[in-house]
Amino acid sequence: MDLNELGILIGIVSIVVGFIFWLVPKEVLTNKFKKYSISDRIESLNLRREFKIAIVDDEMDSYPLKYLKELGYTVKEYDSVSFADSTELIKNDLLLLDVKGVVKEDLDEGGAKLIKIIKESRPLLPVVAVSSGYFHPELNDYFKSSDATLNKPIDGYRIRELFNELKKEFFDVNCITMAIEDAIRKLELSKSKKNLFNKYVIDFVISDCEEVEFLDFVHQNAKGESQSIIDNSRILLDRIKNA
Repeated sequence: MDLNELGILIGIVSIVVGFIFWLVPKEVLTNKFKKYSISDRIESLNLRREFKIAIVDDEMDSYPLKYLKELGYTVKEYDSVSFADSTELIKNDLLLLDVKGVVKEDLDEGGAKLIKIIKESRPLLPVVAVSSGYFHPELNDYFKSSDATLNKPIDGYRIRELFNELKKEFFDVNCITMAIEDAIRKLELSKSKKNLFNKYVIDFVISDCEEVEFLDFVHQNAKGESQSIIDNSRILLDRIKNA
């Protein structure tokens, strides 16, 4: 092939490549070669760092409130509430709820009913069921609906460890994101497929992707790690929505 033929061939290739770039939408090409980082995308959101706790109990002296505030927690205290207050309570990051004597409409079992309302409104809000240590068979559903339990009087060390655990699982975006990224990293997929996986997670947690589409992609590609990725992605979505 002489220089003239080579020049013609290069010209033709340039025209074809140029036509492809003109024909294919820019965002498609960008998404094809862009590297997606879940942690970087979440960090860019600058989510609130203040961890807000609501305590609903008519025996506040059972709690080490001063100690909790010294640990840096923002604590709201309610000695009584109404069922309608659930819309305000779900704005917190953690709820401690006694079963008796706290809900005006039902002083006996109002807490058990309120926790169901809370979980229906915001299923992923961690709720700690607080009791006086006495077993009541009729309250089984109350404790089953909660994410953890505490008996009064409440020990400072026990409550600190519990709060740290729940904060890490439901609030700390770095820990949640790391769990998702670690699970994706373990998958036997190509680098490009893992990159696409990161994109799906990002789109889902910022509400740019429908849950059905996200779940379908995860189940097709994650296999053994699918439930972990789904659960943590849902937690991250809830965290962002309630930033």
